[in-house]
Amino acid sequence: MKFLSFTFSCIFLFTSFLIAQEGDKKEKNLSLLDSLNWREWSPGVVPLFTPEESLSKFKVASGFRVELVAAEPLVKDPVFVNWDDQGRMWVGEFRTYMKDLDGTGENERSSRVMVLEDTDGDGRMDKSTAFVDDMINVRSIAFVEGGVLVVESGAIWFCQDDDDDLRCDQKTKLMDFATAAYDNIEHAENGLSYSLDNWMYNSKSSRKLAWRDGKLEESPADPRGQWGMATDAYGRLYYNSNSNWFQVDWGMYDRAWPVAKKAVGPPTKEVFAIRPNTALNRNYRAGNLLEDGRVKKVTTISGLAVHSHGAFGKEWEGAIFSMSPGTNTVGAFLPVGSFPDSEQYRHQTYPDPIWKKREFLASTDERFRPVNGAFGPDGCLYVVDFHRGVIQHKRFLTSYLRRQSAERELDKHIGHGRIYRIVPDDYKPAAKPADLIAGLSHEHLWWRLRSQQSIVEGRRLDVVDSIRQLATKENESPFARVHAMWALEGLGKLDPGIIKENLQDDHWFVSLTALRLAGESQGKDSVFPDIYKPTAQEISKGKTLPSVLTRYAGKVFANGYPKRSADVYVDKVASWVKQDKALMASYQKGRDLYGTSCGACHQPHGRGLENMAPTLVKSDWVNGSISRLIGVAVHGLSGPIKVNGVPVKNVPPIMPPHSYMKDEQLADILTYVRNAWGNRGELVQSDQVSKYKAAYERLLPWTEEEIKALD
Repeated sequence: MKFLSFTFSCIFLFTSFLIAQEGDKKEKNLSLLDSLNWREWSPGVVPLFTPEESLSKFKVASGFRVELVAAEPLVKDPVFVNWDDQGRMWVGEFRTYMKDLDGTGENERSSRVMVLEDTDGDGRMDKSTAFVDDMINVRSIAFVEGGVLVVESGAIWFCQDDDDDLRCDQKTKLMDFATAAYDNIEHAENGLSYSLDNWMYNSKSSRKLAWRDGKLEESPADPRGQWGMATDAYGRLYYNSNSNWFQVDWGMYDRAWPVAKKAVGPPTKEVFAIRPNTALNRNYRAGNLLEDGRVKKVTTISGLAVHSHGAFGKEWEGAIFSMSPGTNTVGAFLPVGSFPDSEQYRHQTYPDPIWKKREFLASTDERFRPVNGAFGPDGCLYVVDFHRGVIQHKRFLTSYLRRQSAERELDKHIGHGRIYRIVPDDYKPAAKPADLIAGLSHEHLWWRLRSQQSIVEGRRLDVVDSIRQLATKENESPFARVHAMWALEGLGKLDPGIIKENLQDDHWFVSLTALRLAGESQGKDSVFPDIYKPTAQEISKGKTLPSVLTRYAGKVFANGYPKRSADVYVDKVASWVKQDKALMASYQKGRDLYGTSCGACHQPHGRGLENMAPTLVKSDWVNGSISRLIGVAVHGLSGPIKVNGVPVKNVPPIMPPHSYMKDEQLADILTYVRNAWGNRGELVQSDQVSKYKAAYERLLPWTEEEIKALD
């Protein structure tokens, strides 16, 4: 996502306005950067519209309306939205992002978390309070028992309001987090999305988090996505990357869906705006733009939201709404058929009298930048509008885009922002639940998850009997019963009797959840109990049962549960590592650091990830010169490059620098990668990193040709 592609101090000495932009390093044919093609489609200065004027620039799908909920000066530079139990809106502000074309002062402590309130009940926020106002690029928040978790570049903080004035009185750092954001905001942890299994999941991360007894626990998790995370009523996780509308998997349920692959993606990368989209970083290249000046395929996808048991109705159940700030649109993807029978999605577009086809939500206001979305407690979709002209970070900014941004004054008008609500025309509000047990049965997923979280984190043992009754109540919603089982699991109170009764329930999701949690009921979450195997075998033979249930039952009967833990490595520790105490100590520390700093791109198995990073397994970059490897780790690499003599394709031509890490941390990571996955190399010492840093002072990443000299 080259929106929020923030970081890396790369201010060059300019001898002219356009010389030496960092983003130019990726372009082989530098003459293309002189293109002035925007003057054909978008020659003028981009105006700043008032919130009301901007509202009038929208086209939305029939059957919906767009409402303005909040705008400057109550909120500025918003990047996410959340709600507390009282319905107050909490907004994260990214106030130091690209304040000018040089990205001046981006790590200043001036980003905020704001609490917005609608005091007169007219649907428009009219009061704002700064909960915290001294953060570095605040990335996400989560409400937990006793306070609020706030993620900024480099850390997670536990923030407490002691006197209920909506201002933070105590701020305690819990752990290092999103440390890569200091140098590369695009590729750093974010999310804190609470899901059905009582864990909070994050994008660009190899760990999940849980709040237990006033402490933050972490566990390895499969790396997912780049910016934003969402979940649905079945516990599926949704995420995306800059050039991919979405991905969805069901890892929480042992990947019982989809059948033959790890995740399901979109049917297309096409996007249909209602205005030219010239102000994107590489639109000087032939083929990036259609004949009318619109972008052909997405390259700026940001956050996303999923309609699951919300206010949009059954026809929109499971719909994915993905944000495309570079094209001023929000795309919608509807499931083809019902879950779990279908693995396909349809790109929901609409006819347009001028542009022939458009997205679910589209605007002619070029400053409309939908960077994130969420379904609120009312079941409606909220769209977070960063409302900036320049959304390309200085690290990737090309001369082409810089010239266009200056000429069209896209770099002006900083400190704005809007939040919109997408509401069905036939919207009918649902009442707030009376208590936590009623919350587990609420028609909106938002309230069910929040009630489950409050029960588990609050250790509400006083309501266990009521939850047990709900879990086996035949005339209750199957989703309420599933939430009840997961709530009992989170409390450590899931009875074998509940599993036995629900295994053969009439609803497949209740039965499948009982299979999934059978081990937890016996105190062994990784082992499917023998006592339930006859029932699992019987379910697997059910001719009238959904195939997703029978397949899963057959697998756990035959082989037990699959491996659920997401390790940060897949190889066993090599014998030569075990035999060397110093090497083993460095390897173990490096393994953990790799999982949080490198694993999201290069993956736990080291084989890399398409559209993200190349392989490290048996790579000449890893197993060759230590000096060259240290150079890549410290200062990064821009590219094209070759691995083992073969050109690398389908990954961004940039390896971010990690100069912010301590010398011993980098040495441990490099020791690990040189001795994992079949690689074999010697111990990398911290003083080797120190000597390298002393010898080379750079602002820009190495190119392959330049770094060969280090060999």
